[in-house]
Amino acid sequence: MEIWLPIFFTSLCYLIPNIVLFKKTTLDNRLANFNSILVGLGLLAHFTILKSSISFNPINLSFSNALITTSFFSILIFWVLNFNKNFNYLQPFLLIPSIFLLIIHPLFLSNHYLTNDLSPLFITHIAVALFAYSLFTFSAYLALFILFFENKLHQKKKMDVILNESLPLIEMENFLLNINKIGFALLTIALISGVLFSEELFETPLQFNHKTVFSILAWFIYGFLLAGKKLYGWRGKKSMYISLTAFLFLVLSYLGSKFVLEIILHR
Repeated sequence: MEIWLPIFFTSLCYLIPNIVLFKKTTLDNRLANFNSILVGLGLLAHFTILKSSISFNPINLSFSNALITTSFFSILIFWVLNFNKNFNYLQPFLLIPSIFLLIIHPLFLSNHYLTNDLSPLFITHIAVALFAYSLFTFSAYLALFILFFENKLHQKKKMDVILNESLPLIEMENFLLNINKIGFALLTIALISGVLFSEELFETPLQFNHKTVFSILAWFIYGFLLAGKKLYGWRGKKSMYISLTAFLFLVLSYLGSKFVLEIILHR
């Protein structure tokens, strides 16, 4: 019962900014600041849920915990970036799925503890990997919005308020490119450090299972996308679809395997 109170509070803090966004034709500074404060309060409550669920001593990285951790960091990235850039239009794409994940979180709670004797370098590996996943999650939401933006660009309908508040399309694509560059660098570090710490965690050398294969495939596709943008100036729907494909493999590599093992096979 204790966990439901912060979940309710967090969900409320994440829901109200979306209601404000859709009800107002323009989001002035006062309302934007109000939304920012609510999201900030939601993040604080979200962190208390993480602290309670993950426990940190030892670390419980179950499927549901991994989901709400990635969700937390994705929203944190959005919240910080929104101080300097107008990312209000991303609120529904980030906050509404997070509300859903928080509500179902207690239903999928399970224990998947890592060993107590983790070196500081391995803890760093986990942090880098989670932040890379969170960056790519944020970039996936942004890619989805760009596709949505392109489809609605010449249509005058109810979504005009979001489109009018958005950054120019070319600026969004350039920002997405920078996010993917940082994410790619972090993913590279996570893959290399994962090889180094495989024996420490699993007491066995690195194995080429589906998790490893999907991670490497995601890394190659992100690298392919960045090379295509650099050499051939790829943009528009092609680059968005490639980015989303890479993200799909990344999801399958970690969250997909944890879902099958913990939720379906109950291991």
